[in-house]
Amino acid sequence: MSFHKKYWFFLILILGSNIGHAQTHKIETLAAQLNAATTAEQRLATLLTLCQEHQSMNRDSLYNLALMAKQLTIDDRNKDRKGLAAMALSDAYMRWGWTDSALAAIEPALDNEKGYSPAIYAKMLRNLAMLYAAKSDLEKALDILFPALTGAEGHKDTLNMAIITNSIGSVKMASGKPEEALAWIQRAANLCNGNPSRRAILASIYTNAGNAYLQKGQLDSALYYVERAVPLCKEAENLYVLATALRIHASALTEKKRFAEAETVLKEMMAIRKKMNGNFLYVEDNLQLADFYANSGQLDKAIAMCQQLLQTGNMYDTTQAFSSSFTNDPKLQLEYWEALARYYKQGNRQPLYQEALEKIVMLKDSFYVANSSKAIAESETKYEVQKKENTILQQKYSLQRSRFWLYGSLALMAMVLLIAYFALRDYRRKQRVKMERAMADERAKAKAAVQIAEEKERVRIAADLHDNIGAYASAIKADVEKMTHSGPAVASPYLANLQQHSQEIINSLRDTIWVLNKENITITGISDRIKNHINKLQASYADVQLNVTEMITNDQRVNSQTALNIFRMVQEAVHNALKHSGAGHVTIVIESAAMATIRIVDDGQGMDTAVQRGKGNGLANMQARAAESGLQLTVSSALQQGTTILIALPTIN
Repeated sequence: MSFHKKYWFFLILILGSNIGHAQTHKIETLAAQLNAATTAEQRLATLLTLCQEHQSMNRDSLYNLALMAKQLTIDDRNKDRKGLAAMALSDAYMRWGWTDSALAAIEPALDNEKGYSPAIYAKMLRNLAMLYAAKSDLEKALDILFPALTGAEGHKDTLNMAIITNSIGSVKMASGKPEEALAWIQRAANLCNGNPSRRAILASIYTNAGNAYLQKGQLDSALYYVERAVPLCKEAENLYVLATALRIHASALTEKKRFAEAETVLKEMMAIRKKMNGNFLYVEDNLQLADFYANSGQLDKAIAMCQQLLQTGNMYDTTQAFSSSFTNDPKLQLEYWEALARYYKQGNRQPLYQEALEKIVMLKDSFYVANSSKAIAESETKYEVQKKENTILQQKYSLQRSRFWLYGSLALMAMVLLIAYFALRDYRRKQRVKMERAMADERAKAKAAVQIAEEKERVRIAADLHDNIGAYASAIKADVEKMTHSGPAVASPYLANLQQHSQEIINSLRDTIWVLNKENITITGISDRIKNHINKLQASYADVQLNVTEMITNDQRVNSQTALNIFRMVQEAVHNALKHSGAGHVTIVIESAAMATIRIVDDGQGMDTAVQRGKGNGLANMQARAAESGLQLTVSSALQQGTTILIALPTIN
């Protein structure tokens, strides 16, 4: 027996002993077969089969087995075995949350389809797509899944068709489209119904269906499917899907206020996760547990849990204790901050709620910058690809034309060839001159258009800065002059004014920068700004109750200037209500469905709109902003009956 074989034999024995306390009977059986294998080929085949139980295996054991499988297939000429080993290592990395390492393990193996069996290649493509989905690159994931589904259909591979179709449903759910997800999940179920060998896949399909109905708020349907999924998961011994199904089950029970049942299910889920990963829980598990605490009267425990989960650190340090988990991904941080904001609001902890809102706005702004950079890079890549394709087409065209002239020259007289040559040269010269003139005209028009657009933007920014920051700067100047003439003894009120006006200048600059950073802004983004502004105002108007209500079912987008005009109009309306109406309640209602509207309602002394139309600049400024952005502004008021201001957006998306 060679040294390599001895090393292999003892390494398998060691790993077999590590999984002797296996998580499932299936893993225990495979581990026994691995130790009993007598040939190298049997050992490798059993090892690769064992790695496919990655969703039920302890992540340390999986990592060691995957490394060994990768090492043993380095010199293997069988591409299917090399592909399975690459998937095993990718799955092991994902169990630690190392998405980039998982991509690096699987992507190089997919450079060339030749040599793979269609079924193994389809599995590898599906694995790659779900890694991109884990990185929130959902468009890339679908770009991989749809061709993979077409390939499986071409080979009549109904097993991979069902798996890939169900995965498309998962990506659609991650995109916030549960209706589309359910259509794909139903297709996957139709491919499995009536086939007893597909019950393991049905467990995942029913789990996905329960999650989709939970997203839609149809709790009874969610419970129906997840209660069908749980026994199938136990039968298939798939611990990861079982824990996910239990989490969805607990979430639906919590929503229905069945807390005792939800707690029992959550304990079962946590026991399974601990069996697989130690004390490590997935983000969805953590949020579900926190929601359970919040809804069952343990709000402080929910808040403390989210605060602990917002720790950052080195996630690749495997020497850390299992209790040390880090959340470095801004997208995951946003999920925890949004949960914290809900809990702070539920507990009426206004300063902490304000801090959470500002953190949410900052994280969403950072997403926009990242997505914009990515979109620019993708556009540049597409442009370069298109340019290369055009070059290839031009080369093909030139080759065909050359052949035409070659064959034609054999049939034509020398004089005809000369005449044709000179005529063609003259035609091409004229066409080239015409094209150069057209391109010069286009460049000139484009340059002029850019200059006009830049000038309009400069004028708009200057006007906005003049209207807002100019006024506060004048107020600061006036306060300084008063302090100079009055002396230090009476300067305190003016110092307070200076501080307030300086803060307003900073806020105005932030609002302007917020708009300049974006081309389009959602209604939710505008609503976040309004809520942030109202929370800051509330401290100064303790005798007035300020409320913001959201009813957003269709998150429309508007251009940045329209968003700023809407925000300024709401600021002006709220300012007028607080300063002049004597109101005790001011309510802002933000709706977005077929069309988007914002209503500012106060119960103050009201006004005669016919008399007020010519007084002051506030209403005139609002009308000017509405006209600039094509908004509909309606003011309804009567003496002693309060005031309602309605801002309606055009029906665009």
